[in-house]
Amino acid sequence: MRSILPIFVAVLLAPVQAAAEGRVALLIGNAEYSDPALALLNPGNDVRALGEALTRLDFTVRGEIDQSREQILDALAWLRDEAEGADIAMVFFAGHAVQMGRESYLIGIDLEVPSASALADSSVTLTEVLAAVDDLGADLSLVVLDACRDNPFAGDVAEPGLAPVSGGVGTLVAYATDPGNVAADGLGDNSTFTEALLDHVETPGIDVRIMFGRVRQDVVRATRGLQVPWVEEAVLGEHYLAAPPGPLDPDDELRVWREAVAGHTAEDYRGYLDRFPSGLYAIVAELRIDALQGNAPEAEGLDDADLPGIEAALQLLGYMVPGAVQASAGEVRRSFARWQTTQPAGARDVDALMEAAAGKAVFIGTYTAGILKNDLRRFAAVEESLRSASESLRAAETRFSDDPEAQPALDRMRAEVAQIEQIREGVAGDLDASRTYYGDLIVLTGRHLSDWIADELQPRFSSSRGISGLSDRMITDAQTFFAHLGIAEEAPDGSFSWFASMMEDI
Repeated sequence: MRSILPIFVAVLLAPVQAAAEGRVALLIGNAEYSDPALALLNPGNDVRALGEALTRLDFTVRGEIDQSREQILDALAWLRDEAEGADIAMVFFAGHAVQMGRESYLIGIDLEVPSASALADSSVTLTEVLAAVDDLGADLSLVVLDACRDNPFAGDVAEPGLAPVSGGVGTLVAYATDPGNVAADGLGDNSTFTEALLDHVETPGIDVRIMFGRVRQDVVRATRGLQVPWVEEAVLGEHYLAAPPGPLDPDDELRVWREAVAGHTAEDYRGYLDRFPSGLYAIVAELRIDALQGNAPEAEGLDDADLPGIEAALQLLGYMVPGAVQASAGEVRRSFARWQTTQPAGARDVDALMEAAAGKAVFIGTYTAGILKNDLRRFAAVEESLRSASESLRAAETRFSDDPEAQPALDRMRAEVAQIEQIREGVAGDLDASRTYYGDLIVLTGRHLSDWIADELQPRFSSSRGISGLSDRMITDAQTFFAHLGIAEEAPDGSFSWFASMMEDI
């Protein structure tokens, strides 16, 4: 199969970038609890180190150490005043936290008695924190919780770890580990999670979601998979804590990647990552570095017959590079093991992978169907303009070719026809690229993922599913993609009957 990912990335290279002004952060680290048995080593260090990094990133920072519930609420009131309408507002909490019922409690230092009432009296709930940031109207709100260190109630009152929760639109909640698990306080100056966060928070050119993805990778490596940071987000656009990326030339990235593959050393792949830290092949480059250094785990228990489908799913999710040559079984197993490290406990098996890839295929297929329709309309419009302009030129040349005074006008008409021909060439190139990508996606999805596309992924009219925010065009494009899957399933290999159907609709 031809490589399909570069084309898709090329159409997404117009990021919505957040401005760098109006950045406010509230950092809280609770270490010296009233009960000496609850004392923690690193929260104070975490707050100080992160505060210094955020200050360098032009944040207004308030750092607080060893806070009670009332003091935390006062600090949140400060945040409401200071960060209203900010570009980025952030709350960071390091310390003890637990879940009781469906609520997560960030525990103040004045907790003395391990009881439900004492927990409520001495803690700030995650709901209260999210309410504070949601009210700000910031472009991006971050709630970062390095706060699952252990369970001070030993299971009698509350459960370990934190419950997953979603904030409003524009809010990202990052947990030091996946829901229900506990995180390491760390043996050095900082916790395992915050140490990874400090390594990446000032990296320029990476969106905040990619930044937390790198934090996850580092923590998984450091803890050998025992701790997997987790993110819940509803963020719109792209947001950069450090400098945003410069313009990216996909062809240039592809050249650098090919050079790295040709060299095939850890240094070659690191060179690619230095140039394109959030690039198309970043995950694959990191995987190959691990393999070359002998650090790449290999998943066991995978049936050889399932490997082609697993490879297709990993390609769609960005963990493998599509190509004409099928990857080795070892490479597929290593890539699957790497994917597993990014997933929560209980959702790391082959079924979960295939379901995730099927959902991604539906999203990309819907998006690309719209692009292809637009390219077809553009091409038809340019073709009609070229036909009309060429006919006018031929008529003028027939009538005025011998008239010296008409030559300047004829030259202008010839230049206009040449310009339209050049535009047509570019539009034809776009159409060929989107058609090739879309065709490859249909083949890949139909061959490996059709059985994994659940009923809820099938397009419906928005009013029947309670999703009135979806546009009619998105619903129509999704229906087009599913119709083309059905056509391709019945057609022989290599058939473009789905394309003929689309041209009839246009």
